[in-house]
Amino acid sequence: MSESREGIFYFLLDSLGEGVIFFDCDDRVEWTNGTFQRMRGRIEAGDLVGRSIFDCHPSRDHEAVSRILDDLKTGRETTRYHRARRSGIVGAERDSYYDIFYTAVRNRSGDYLGTAMIIRDVGEIRNLEAQVARSEQRYKDLIENIDSGIFSLDGKGRITYANNGLLKMLGYRLNETINRHWTELFSPERRDEAAHILDRVSSEGKGTVFETRLLNQEGDLIDALINLSVLKIDPEESCMVRGIVTDITARKELERRAMERERFEGVIEMAGAACHHLNQPLVNILMRVQMLLKEMDTEDPHYRNVKILEAEALRMGNITRKIQNITSYETEPYVEGRSRIIDLERASGKKQ
Repeated sequence: MSESREGIFYFLLDSLGEGVIFFDCDDRVEWTNGTFQRMRGRIEAGDLVGRSIFDCHPSRDHEAVSRILDDLKTGRETTRYHRARRSGIVGAERDSYYDIFYTAVRNRSGDYLGTAMIIRDVGEIRNLEAQVARSEQRYKDLIENIDSGIFSLDGKGRITYANNGLLKMLGYRLNETINRHWTELFSPERRDEAAHILDRVSSEGKGTVFETRLLNQEGDLIDALINLSVLKIDPEESCMVRGIVTDITARKELERRAMERERFEGVIEMAGAACHHLNQPLVNILMRVQMLLKEMDTEDPHYRNVKILEAEALRMGNITRKIQNITSYETEPYVEGRSRIIDLERASGKKQ
């Protein structure tokens, strides 16, 4: 059995996702669709027909609704928007937020026939918006409070964002950082390299990771690992770049100490081996020198020189023992301070 055009139109309105109420020119309910009835819970259609439009709104909205109706009836407006909380019949079961669209209904002659009120329940949307806002705040808190520095650059290499981690690392305030060119953060000898890297990342659209040295506000150098990545590439706009900075000063110091220790241990092993091989001929030299001294008269013109040889041999023996007893890496200036050598007294734990 085919439905009439009026019947199809009725079922169409009844199946819309939005609630629909039609008020006559006296602001009384003429008809509601099923969606509005389901939206308002226990309220039945028969309970609504003949009711005033103001019965469908909480008292705090009456003044706003009155102004809207006045604009629609006089023709100043054809459609008005209103967001309401707990909109609808006062005392309805659900408490939510609604977007309400009021539309004036007129005949072909322009005579006002009434108002159609279209209601969209946006409570769930508001809940989702609130969840997104909370997630964004948690993300912001995370970004602002991590130890790593995070920044973004515009197409000209100027800083557009810097988190607390970067500000703390470099000792700057936010207003001292925003709009600065990023090369200003580097030590002078690294600025050309920084500019070249940014140009390459921007032109190729590919990120990179590199080690460098930054300069903090107090003029101290910071060893840093920087991870650059492209935020946006638009043919009509400049490339935006994001950077993550990790302070690796402590790590580099540990690496330096490890390398120094490794080099020191190698030197000590070689020196120990050399001392071991030198000790035997040194002992032989010392024994023969002492034998000569026993056979020589103290008045012998060569006695003094042989005595000096004995003293130097004994001193050499003392030096080899110190080298074999080295336990720490201690140095002292050599050649007018331009280089350094092992300080045997401190390195071997011996003091004069």
